[in-house]
Amino acid sequence: MFSNVPLPPSYDGKIRMRETLFSPRKPLPAQQEELDRLTQFRYGDLTKRMLSGHLSFSEAFAAMCYALRVSNGWLAKQYFTGMEDFGNPGNLMAGREMLSCLAVKEAWGHLTPAEVAGMVAATMLDVVRYPDYGPTIFENCGMGGDRGLHFNGETSYRKTINGSTLSTLVIASLGYKTAKHGSYSNTSSVGSTDAIERLGMVVDTPSVSAQDALAQTGFHFTCAHAWKTVHDLSHAPPRRETVNHVVGPMTPPIDPVHTRLDKIVGVSEKLHPDVVVRAYEILREKGLINLRHAAAVCGLDRDLGSGEIRFFERVREAVVLDELSPYASVVSILRNGKFVGTHEITPEMFGVVFQNPRSVFIRNEVDEIMDQNWKALRGQESGNQIPEYLAMNAAFSLYLIESLEDDPVSESRGPDQDALSSAFDRCYTAIKSGDVETYLQGLITHSRSLVAP
Repeated sequence: MFSNVPLPPSYDGKIRMRETLFSPRKPLPAQQEELDRLTQFRYGDLTKRMLSGHLSFSEAFAAMCYALRVSNGWLAKQYFTGMEDFGNPGNLMAGREMLSCLAVKEAWGHLTPAEVAGMVAATMLDVVRYPDYGPTIFENCGMGGDRGLHFNGETSYRKTINGSTLSTLVIASLGYKTAKHGSYSNTSSVGSTDAIERLGMVVDTPSVSAQDALAQTGFHFTCAHAWKTVHDLSHAPPRRETVNHVVGPMTPPIDPVHTRLDKIVGVSEKLHPDVVVRAYEILREKGLINLRHAAAVCGLDRDLGSGEIRFFERVREAVVLDELSPYASVVSILRNGKFVGTHEITPEMFGVVFQNPRSVFIRNEVDEIMDQNWKALRGQESGNQIPEYLAMNAAFSLYLIESLEDDPVSESRGPDQDALSSAFDRCYTAIKSGDVETYLQGLITHSRSLVAP
């Protein structure tokens, strides 16, 4: 019904699921305005402009529509009929190359907030259904693609546990309704979908009632391949890096009108956190997202200091993770939809001292990462302080939900250290007490009970 993109059989479950879940809806007013002007933008003009300069919001929206036209057949018939047409397989090649061109621009130059916001606004059209989360939700998602840390004598870079995925489980165990949007592995051997499935939860449940039931629990995982189509273009053989790693985490299936969102996005070295939160500021102003608080984070391999973190090239050189680091991290913060500054935060601000920060980085192998994922959730110390590392990442989420509203963060003043430390203590206690693992086991049992016999 949807995609004209050929995928391996392993994706069949996700494809069947989105076919079942699909529910048509009208674009939001700001999206409709952009759809009405799509015919103004020629493919060749967009690619030339993006590689020699910057796209406007409308141009970035149109660029993403050239990709969506191939992956989402319903959108193509409803809204893209007047676009420049290259036939078949020309449209498939054009859509995939458009995403690749945007990734080249990101890697060798930089994306602007307007470009990111335009791409995200278009990709929101691709979400097949909005689960009924109710009035509020917290969501945490990383962009992946992070470098990791290089160890002398090793040919590959080391990574960490699935920090954003496990953090949402900690937050959910503390009583906050959470959603986690993710995908299969990119540069890490274990992506968020891989992690959730290997922990034992059932993701492929092609039933509207089952997904609604999961959405009403404290934790709901949505795989990008089941809830959107544009990711097909990145995962079709031969797989390639595209700009989907930017738009994917920024477009979780969350109702942009009826559900208020608190959000954390982890970014890699290709994108400064400042760009992400300023893009969200644009989207909120256009009425395309019901966002309260948001933060974009990246983890460093050194302490840069406040004077360096606003310079993209200096940050890019130091980024190793798309989550908080045991060394230091850069965070850009949006409070009540308004940008309030970019800051460097360190573990010490949470009351944590990592005696050997390098020990948090583990071999980028499936068995090693999953073993440490389980140990982190169980609070099992292995001489590497990974439970503390998980608690620190979860604590920043808890701070965003509970404390940012009343914390006078500004360009000159970063997050309150007492609030960060208190949040860490609560998250670490939940992990060490076994509450998080108990909560996870309940989720696993519930998700399996919803699978049709």
